[in-house]
Amino acid sequence: MTELVVQAEAIVEALEARRPGERWAMTAFSRFRCVQLLGAPYEPYDGQLQADPAALFDQAARVVDGLDVSIDQLSWRLALADALRSAAADIRMVQDAHDV
Repeated sequence: MTELVVQAEAIVEALEARRPGERWAMTAFSRFRCVQLLGAPYEPYDGQLQADPAALFDQAARVVDGLDVSIDQLSWRLALADALRSAAADIRMVQDAHDV
């Protein structure tokens, strides 16, 4: 799931760089929250940048939903799934605004 989030983050960053001045900053909080909850390292991504970042966040959320965690980690799992779905929704909002 960390790989999916890191890939999605790299794709959004590439979109931001190609089209400055768009509304990608509106997605920053939910994306940052995902990275923080995962404890993912913030480093350059070497992989493919041709996927839909919202779909990657959705896929990561499904992985999180399937995690079997202890009761102590349940709130973390719920918060992470919420953050992933929020990031996907925020990205779709910006993509939809761009299509108008």
